[in-house]
Amino acid sequence: MAEAVSKVEIMGVEISVFSHATEDEAKVERAVKKLIPKDASGIRLDRRLLSGHHNDPITLITTTIRKKKDVAHMLHQTIKRLPTVEQMRLLDELENRTDKAGNMYIRLDKQKALKGQRALMEIDPIRLKFRFRIPHKASPLEYIRTTLTRIMEEKTCSNENRSQKQ
Repeated sequence: MAEAVSKVEIMGVEISVFSHATEDEAKVERAVKKLIPKDASGIRLDRRLLSGHHNDPITLITTTIRKKKDVAHMLHQTIKRLPTVEQMRLLDELENRTDKAGNMYIRLDKQKALKGQRALMEIDPIRLKFRFRIPHKASPLEYIRTTLTRIMEEKTCSNENRSQKQ
């Protein structure tokens, strides 16, 4: 995987999540931390207190990771841990999850993240914004699609290799 991680041209990832008054903020923070590679250093979660529609307290938890190795590792782990059907959904919806600047947006389930799992979720998610470095004159959508497909195929190959060894 180290070779594949180094080939991904990625500049950073922004993570954000709302912790509502009805949620345990410590659990929401743990869910975010489970998305971040364990060997990543210097990562700090920032908190901003907000008020909801009915003046209920909401905490916005954010962080940004810029170290290429950590961001590439996080992208790989995010994609590899998605169930196959969700990987296909991500590819199918990729046009709606990317922009012309080379950003890809993924929303993950908080509860699944707390358990170390990954699942796409549109309602009250953990939001990830991956910033890719797109080669000159390349289509951001196609570059990101190719990158994700390569990661997904890498997962399939490593699973097949494990099966053959058993």
